[in-house]
Amino acid sequence: MKKIDFENHFYDISAIDAFAARSDYPKYNRETDIISWTKEIDMPQGVVLPKLLDMGESRLKLMDSLGIDAAVISCSPGVEQLGDEACIEVCRKTNDALSLLAKKYPGRYIGSAILPVKNVKAACDELDRCIGELGFVAWHTHSNYGDSFPDEDAYRPIFRKAAELGVYVYLHPQLPNMDRMLDLGFTFGGPGLGFTVDTSIAIMRMIAKGVFDEIPNLKVLLGHLGEGLPFLLDRIDNRMNFMPNPKLKNGKPPSYYFKNNIMVTTSGNMSPAAFECTKNVLGIENILFGSDHPFESAVDMVKFADELPLSDAEREALYWKNAEKLNVSLR
Repeated sequence: MKKIDFENHFYDISAIDAFAARSDYPKYNRETDIISWTKEIDMPQGVVLPKLLDMGESRLKLMDSLGIDAAVISCSPGVEQLGDEACIEVCRKTNDALSLLAKKYPGRYIGSAILPVKNVKAACDELDRCIGELGFVAWHTHSNYGDSFPDEDAYRPIFRKAAELGVYVYLHPQLPNMDRMLDLGFTFGGPGLGFTVDTSIAIMRMIAKGVFDEIPNLKVLLGHLGEGLPFLLDRIDNRMNFMPNPKLKNGKPPSYYFKNNIMVTTSGNMSPAAFECTKNVLGIENILFGSDHPFESAVDMVKFADELPLSDAEREALYWKNAEKLNVSLR
């Protein structure tokens, strides 16, 4: 069965060089092989960084062994937090490197743009270039940019540009800017809970601030089976409708946007119960496969998806057919 992986991460070496040149966070220490995200959070790179930098035969061999026909490749976190000039340069170099790889391995690697978001004009120009010239299919962004957040009005033009170009936005987690999360270290503040908390807040604020009402054809993709929100959607609908609140700008219940503007991937969530809940709430037509390589085991992710109790038609939808809703197809 054909397979498209919608969450597959990499770094271009320009990003690592930029992190290594910094005294502010995020920064990389080559001697200790540690990325320091904040004063509280140090993340040893170990085997992860070589896998992020490897965009050649090893990654393709892994994809081949798992029957993954194509992978949407996206830049890992941190680049959006660089200073203005460095961010513009690294984004361009990263996108150019990904474009060259997509041309070297046609049909296997699919590009997703990283943008210098804090310079909105430069970000829109770069997205234009990535879609129009490089043939990318998406904009990959994060739940926060260190000191600002994607739901802020300042970033609305970039989302509008993505919708105009007919490409989706992958909203990927970043470490939350919250002391109560970060003081317990990376595993708690990051993949254990913090990633889910920060991303769920970001997408719910986008809904509540009327982003999807203003840009009704905007498509956003969430990982981790929707960051826990499918489990909570009925209560969120109910409570946000409980009493008048003029601060809420969404014209429809939050669940509406999850069935019309927001899709989710399996990346990094191998719970059969969570998948069943997500399928029941959102429908199989709104779920896509994502491996989260190399932060998760792609082998385990494919095994999990292969063993889900799905019909052939449902598995086909999960693995590749739903991709058509995002204008992504196999070549």
